[in-house]
Amino acid sequence: MMKKSMRITIAAALFAALGSAGCQTTGVSDPDIRHYQQDTVNASNPRARLVLGSQKLVGEIALVDARLGSAGELAKGEVTVQNLSDNRYTLEYQYAWEDKDGFSIGENRVWQRFVLGPRALQSFRSVASDPRAYGFTMTVRLPDDLFIHQEQFLDRK
Repeated sequence: MMKKSMRITIAAALFAALGSAGCQTTGVSDPDIRHYQQDTVNASNPRARLVLGSQKLVGEIALVDARLGSAGELAKGEVTVQNLSDNRYTLEYQYAWEDKDGFSIGENRVWQRFVLGPRALQSFRSVASDPRAYGFTMTVRLPDDLFIHQEQFLDRK
């Protein structure tokens, strides 16, 4: 039989673990924002890896709602990019399709530039060009462009 002090210690540890698990918040109070905590890589969907190309974007930009489907024999994917801030961002995105083993399919990856206004949501779709495509990596980054960085700095003043 367990001693009373040991039962109290175990009960207290269990209570503390359950209490802390229920207290995690995202820090977002707007009910229209579909946000969950994410660092630079989100692999919550087993067929989609979402990558923020810079630590500076964490807490400012979120990649959410990764979805996969099919367009005939080809895989298709969609990801929503969400601006969590009151700043306007010029960003770039890229889809990279992979086979079931995680190997890259096709080397013709193009960065597409877009502008995301304050608190805006924008979805991006891609259809794989190879029927072997199973999953994808979608990366969003700040462009490596001096003019763009100056423009974003001016928007924050």
